[in-house]
Formats: sequence, structure tokens, C-alpha cells
Amino acid sequence: MTSLSARLPEQLRRESQSASCTGCIGRSLNLCGSLTDAQLPELVALGGRRQWRRRDILFRAGDPITNFFKITRGLVAVSRTLDDGRRQIVALRIAGDCVGFLHTDGRYTFEGHAITDVEACAFSRRRFDELAQRYPALAAATADALVRAQREAGELVAAMGRLRSTERVAYFLAKMHALYASRFGDSATVDLDMNRGEIGDYLGLTIETVSRSIAKLKKRGLISLPHGNEVVIENIDGLRELGNFGP
Repeated sequence: MTSLSARLPEQLRRESQSASCTGCIGRSLNLCGSLTDAQLPELVALGGRRQWRRRDILFRAGDPITNFFKITRGLVAVSRTLDDGRRQIVALRIAGDCVGFLHTDGRYTFEGHAITDVEACAFSRRRFDELAQRYPALAAATADALVRAQREAGELVAAMGRLRSTERVAYFLAKMHALYASRFGDSATVDLDMNRGEIGDYLGLTIETVSRSIAKLKKRGLISLPHGNEVVIENIDGLRELGNFGP
């Protein structure tokens, strides 16, 4: 029989983690948003907080799936390796998003790597499935998140199929602007944190083509580049129109 004194440290740990959830940007989103404050500690107890440095791998395609992650800080690229060895980034995820959930025969379908330093909550996939069976709202939120991820992937494929190189970069910048605005509030400034190669892996373009396209957007007055990875959107309507992006 477990004594009260033995249970107290675990209880205090859960209460501390749950308290930190209150100020988390992801508290009201997807999985966490489907649970009450009383239910949330059960989700938190499925794992713990994890940290990765820039360029670290969170999970690898083909490895047995153990945990999936809800990002609390940073930017994660979800990718796959093509037959010719090239990498294709299929999704970009920020604070509030989940990664590493999709699997094929019990193995991760994609790879996740940290574009920036990343912090996330890790959840045991097996124990999560058991919890979702007990809470229909959690199961529904999971299904909704998967549907939205599939829809976004379809939109990306469609955009890449119909847009020229400069239009693709305009689409990308408009999409990143909308993504960050949805979580952190509208701002003309977008910190990309991605190098030209990573942008190319997302858009199916070479590094040189990405650089030329960014220069063209700057020449048109749609963006400016004050310094580093900072991009200022000077004309969001023009950028959306060129990239055929509807927020």
C-alpha cells in the first residue's frame, strides 16, 4: 500500500505542472482545450517536459513510436526523406501544435527536427490512447487535429502544384504571418528562423531560387529585410494575392 507521504511528491509535481499549463499558449488549443482543469493533470501525467537545441531531432521516421509532443516554445519541421535522398518538409509546427502523432504500423511516419530551440510536453502514445477512450472530448479533439493537419497538407500540395517560385515564397511568408498571428497576435514582423535551404525543402525550391524570389518580393515592396532572419511584411494584401493565400 502506498503511503500518503510517498504520494505527496507526485501530487505536488502534477499540481505544479498543471499550474504552469495555465499560462501556456496551448492550454486552450486542441488536446488540452478539450479537457477541464480537473481532467488536465491526467494528460500532464502521461509524460513530462522535454527540451531540444536548434537542429536536434525530436523523432525519426521508422523508429518505434513511443511519445508524441505538444510544442510549448519554438519551431519544429516535420519532414520525410525522398527516394533520391532529398528532404521534403511537409509541415511547420509552432507553440500549441502537436507533432509525432502519426504512425505507420507502430512507427513514426515522419521525422521531426527543431528549427529553433524547442520545448514541448511529451505524452506516452499508448497511455494517451487509453485516456482518449475515457474522455470522448479528447478523442474528438485528436480527430479534429488530424483532419486539420491533412487539410493543411493538401493545401500545401495544391499550392506547390499551381504556383511559380516567387509565388510560392509569397505563399510561404503569408502563411507564416497568419500562423504566428493566430497564436501571438498580428504583427508586421515575422522571425523566420529558417535558412534558405529549409525554406527550399518546404517549397520544393533550390536555395538560389529562394534567394532570388525573396529579392523580387523586396523589390516589389511587399517585404523588407531589416536584419538577420527578420522579415517585415510591408503589404500583406499584396503578398496574399501573389501567393494565392487565403487566411
